[in-house]
Amino acid sequence: MKLADLLTSISIIGLLSTYTIPVSLRLIANAKVAGTLLQLHQTSKQSRYDAIVNYGQVRSVAIFAGEKPAIAECLNGVCGKPVPLPEGIVIKSTFRGIDAKIAGKAGADKATLISWASETNAGIGGSYGQHGKVLFSHPWSLKTFCVVRGGNHGNAGEYVVKKDKECK
Repeated sequence: MKLADLLTSISIIGLLSTYTIPVSLRLIANAKVAGTLLQLHQTSKQSRYDAIVNYGQVRSVAIFAGEKPAIAECLNGVCGKPVPLPEGIVIKSTFRGIDAKIAGKAGADKATLISWASETNAGIGGSYGQHGKVLFSHPWSLKTFCVVRGGNHGNAGEYVVKKDKECK
């Protein structure tokens, strides 16, 4: 192989890797964000259903932020084993912290608690201190999603999943 052929091959490989590596990283990050969305959606849906069916018991979902993000189902203030979310997921929350009685205070940077009451004056699924938003993102991806509860959506316990620009 001549020197010119070798330099041409190295140049082509360099150009291809310049575009392939960032695209691959973004695809991986997008998959992590999508996986987190699915995991949170299924856990929340199941815990809300359990709260409606099991009259008198409050089911909650604890979302742990930090270096090792995770989700756990809670019953009467006792949380089960946290199920880890994909690495690199960034969580920002305006819901009340796991140690707090007021939204966004005391422990919201460690864990957020989203609760569903079986029956309240606001209807099935309404619960105290439960208006807010949890934003999920990944530093390698432009995709974000958020779970919004309360506000324009009332206090009936319904939550809405919004994506990208709708989360702001």
